[in-house]
Amino acid sequence: MVLYDKIIVIDIEATCWESKEETLLNQREIIEIGVCKLVLSSGKIEDKQSFYIKPEVSQVSSFCNQLTGITNEKLQIEGTSLEKALKKINSKYSAKYRTFAGYGDFDKEILEQECKSKAIENPFRNDYLNIKTLFNLVYLQEKPKGLLKELELIGESFEGENHNGADDAYNAAKLLYKVLKK
Repeated sequence: MVLYDKIIVIDIEATCWESKEETLLNQREIIEIGVCKLVLSSGKIEDKQSFYIKPEVSQVSSFCNQLTGITNEKLQIEGTSLEKALKKINSKYSAKYRTFAGYGDFDKEILEQECKSKAIENPFRNDYLNIKTLFNLVYLQEKPKGLLKELELIGESFEGENHNGADDAYNAAKLLYKVLKK
């Protein structure tokens, strides 16, 4: 059974480094999954939440901390395993019964890669909406301008903190609703 009343919108933050060299020397891991539900009939956005994930092999660099506001200490206190977080998301959001979306391919790809490498069941369905691609097709943009600029183009403002998973998911859901309405 597939439910078409709501779309789950996600945003993933992962460990990151400033230089290409550091990136090549380290393994990127999910450290936050921001998630919310977009009610298709009204555009209302429900259940905005962040799930913090303890990385298993990497650490939050100072660059990543400055970008996301997430620290290693925060993850040790508030974080859980990726497997437990995904089980909670599936339970709360009925992930296996709903289409999910994100701004770009990164979120879907890193989630699939990490689930595969850690032998964790991915609770999301295979039908993924790339909001960046949809926006560019509907608004006839030659190339993506980024979430913040695209919100401005449709008369919306970004709410919250950029590179915060829950805030990014919420704002991506706002953009998705406008695209689907057009």
